[in-house]
Amino acid sequence: MDKRNKFWRRQQMARVFKVRMIFYTSCGNCVIHDDGSVDNHPHWFELAKEKWAKVYKTTGVPCSCWMCRGEEYDRREYKKEMLRIIEESLD
Repeated sequence: MDKRNKFWRRQQMARVFKVRMIFYTSCGNCVIHDDGSVDNHPHWFELAKEKWAKVYKTTGVPCSCWMCRGEEYDRREYKKEMLRIIEESLD
């Protein structure tokens, strides 16, 4: 029997959501709540309760930012891209 059923997918979705919320809080971003209060060091499950964070629960990749894509920063590619942009702007 294949273990990849609906329950397994739910568990994976919850696991990925938890990891994303932990990663977001570890980046040191402050959170502004709907009532206007600011939380400088939120816990991941407090962050998960926020209205804007709900999209991370149901979507694989909600946007194209580096955090949502899961890509890590690559210094070499960044330097190549910057050189290309500078050369294009000088022409």
